[in-house]
Amino acid sequence: MNKQLILGLTIALGLTGCTSNQSEPSMDLADTRWYMTGDFYNIADIKLPAFTLEENDKGFKISGTTGCNNFFGQAEWNGKQLLVNQPIGMTRMLCDDMANKIEMEFIQALEEPLMSDGENLRLNNGAMFKRVPTN
Repeated sequence: MNKQLILGLTIALGLTGCTSNQSEPSMDLADTRWYMTGDFYNIADIKLPAFTLEENDKGFKISGTTGCNNFFGQAEWNGKQLLVNQPIGMTRMLCDDMANKIEMEFIQALEEPLMSDGENLRLNNGAMFKRVPTN
């Protein structure tokens, strides 16, 4: 009976080891540009947030637009999520109501990590960013 127990535990530990060694897709974010898809807001004819990531000795410089104002700051990548260090710097231009709403939601969402699905980045409010293809 002890042999069966040891054999069972050995198999279980072996299977656990196999699953934990599987890596999730990782993205190379160095010098990439990202744009928010229109799916979340489902609107046309309005500029949506977009940003660029430039690798530096602290992680990544992040800079872009909220759809109205420009923003900039520092971000860190842990292989699964992008963490934007707070506070971020911003210009303060007056925007129309919809642009103000999108900007406010975007800036608030940047306080939480952007999650990776291996290809895209998603804010905690559900908005998705796609990588701008390189030529």
